[in-house]
Amino acid sequence: MTTTFKGFGTLRVFLVLSSLRIIDGNLFSGNHHVHPIQLDDSIQHFHKVFVDKEIWNEANNGIRAVMVSREDNPLSTSNTIPSCSSPSAKWLEEQTVSISNDDLNKFFDWTLYVLPFAYKLYIQDQDESQEYFGRYGQYTEEIRDIGDEAQDFWSYAGVDDVHLFGAHGSDLADLDKLIPTLELMFRGSYDSDYSVQEHATEIQALISRLPEGYNFPLLTFNAFATDDMEESEPSIIIGDGYFEFQKSISMDSEGPEYALTHEFSHHLQYAFGTVPTSNGLSDQYARKQELMADAFSAYFLAHNNGGDMTADEISNIHRVAYSVGDCDVGNDLHHGTPSERRCATVWGAQMADSNLGRHLNALELSYQFDSWFNDIDDIDAMCDPILSTASAASVSNTKQTLVVLQAVIAGIFLLALV
Repeated sequence: MTTTFKGFGTLRVFLVLSSLRIIDGNLFSGNHHVHPIQLDDSIQHFHKVFVDKEIWNEANNGIRAVMVSREDNPLSTSNTIPSCSSPSAKWLEEQTVSISNDDLNKFFDWTLYVLPFAYKLYIQDQDESQEYFGRYGQYTEEIRDIGDEAQDFWSYAGVDDVHLFGAHGSDLADLDKLIPTLELMFRGSYDSDYSVQEHATEIQALISRLPEGYNFPLLTFNAFATDDMEESEPSIIIGDGYFEFQKSISMDSEGPEYALTHEFSHHLQYAFGTVPTSNGLSDQYARKQELMADAFSAYFLAHNNGGDMTADEISNIHRVAYSVGDCDVGNDLHHGTPSERRCATVWGAQMADSNLGRHLNALELSYQFDSWFNDIDDIDAMCDPILSTASAASVSNTKQTLVVLQAVIAGIFLLALV
């Protein structure tokens, strides 16, 4: 049995600059080489997908933007769209302004952005009752509530008991958590000359120099769904860094609900077999899967029997989806531009509104999405009339609300005259 990871693309990492010192796929700390080890099949797949491939590609090209802005040998932009701008990429760059090049290199060399998720998946006891979301648990109730609603809404789809976990940089402050995680990932590299304790101490010293220390958002700037794990149930993991980003753009109300329902949508894809467990997917396939998850998320959130969001709340969902888009269209796991991500949520919300409250099953919705996706050459162009329709509907709803309010006010006024 294997482990499959699908994320919404919040931290696509491209470790391609020579300054990052990635040699033959091995990581090293100073003069001490630190190699991922080979364990059982499940852990081997973890390294292949989560460390060696997926986590470095499942994030947004923001890290690429960070490194380009800091290096004398900037990366080629031939695979990007000149007019495309990713809000998350810009924010990621801003987070690293005060970090030295040496510390930033070590941050990537030691894959610190993987450690909190590896701990959560493979070390921590899977006790969901103790989980919290956000640095201080401020999003816990919201995440649990929307998770329960999504589970009920899609109950017929064969997605049962998806467990919810939060990833926290603060876990790395505890050596009892950090050391087992390092032993899991790099055990074959430690010996009498360089112990796991020494490595852990160096990592904690580095984190102490980062802005906000263990709360540095790049430590946990990701969210993803896992499936078919041998030692734990299907799950969704959301890092604190994602919440901090959404808070920074004033989307910390709808942002958590988008993340949870997007990742839940990947579990629907697992259930009806649209997500293979192998790597090497074409950019078109990966992009389609992510846009479909965006569409399913918005469909649920807009549906009367689902999230039942207002027009203004759905408008914010469009903004959230836009914020996590990336511009690296030439990357194999490109998830969609900001405009495309927004457009997919607009389509999904429109489907919820246009079916007169009818609850489409997941397969039917996926077929309709396939038709929409395959019949258009330019999603951005197709999205313009959809957005116009959605805006008109929003204006219509606003006018209806004003009419009702005017009637209520008039009634109150008449009562006051009696």
